Amino acid sequence: LWAVGTGNEPGYHAARGEFTLEFAPVPDAATTTEAPSTTTEAPLTTTEAPPTTTEAPPTTPAPDTRNPPDCPSELTQVTSLNDGALTLFTEVVVSPTSDSESILCARLESDSESWVGFGISPTGLMFGANSILGLPEYGSVMKFNSTLDVTKQGPFAPMEDDHQTLMNTKVTQEDGKTVVSFSKYLKEEGENNILAEGENTFLWAVGSSNAPGYHAARGEFTLDLKASSPAPTPPITSVPTTEAPTFTTSAPT
Repeated sequence: LWAVGTGNEPGYHAARGEFTLEFAPVPDAATTTEAPSTTTEAPLTTTEAPPTTTEAPPTTPAPDTRNPPDCPSELTQVTSLNDGALTLFTEVVVSPTSDSESILCARLESDSESWVGFGISPTGLMFGANSILGLPEYGSVMKFNSTLDVTKQGPFAPMEDDHQTLMNTKVTQEDGKTVVSFSKYLKEEGENNILAEGENTFLWAVGSSNAPGYHAARGEFTLDLKASSPAPTPPITSVPTTEAPTFTTSAPT
């Protein structure tokens, strides 16, 4: 394979391709033969002590104690992508108790049966993006990091278990369409933040099949989510009050 980028910074390629090449062996010019060595090395008699290091036991991630609000029944913000072949429905729900519990509710509807991806990338590049992939082949919706180490695990690497915090995940296929749903915290440690108000740079991608692999189409877009759906607060129950009785006394005549 060959590829050239759009600049000096590692990122998505401007052009790419593949080719085949057969290498022909070149005969050695030197025909001299070295005499065999007659020296004999003394056997090694040193014995290394066995290692005494002990690995620490794996730690269990702390449980997530956040209490996110519910997603609304309808997602009102609609964005058309991929020349209308992919539609994104979104709604931001602001938590009334903690900014760390505010969430993005999202649904992607694609006009093809394939994996579908959504990415958060402040630079607009795939490298360094936090991606969410709906994988019909596995029936899962998970978080991935984009990576340049394609020799080991492809262009995406699953995030660690303690970062798999998506909620309300679902991927379905019917009548040639794919639907991916999820909700995600706007702010998470070690991840790209999502702005409740102001322009965000996002990525989208669709595959050529259900199997994870290279995308058939991709793009970037900016979106102001305009947070307008505060989570409902519980009603305040008024405590009934009891007024003290009043007595009127007339003076005797």
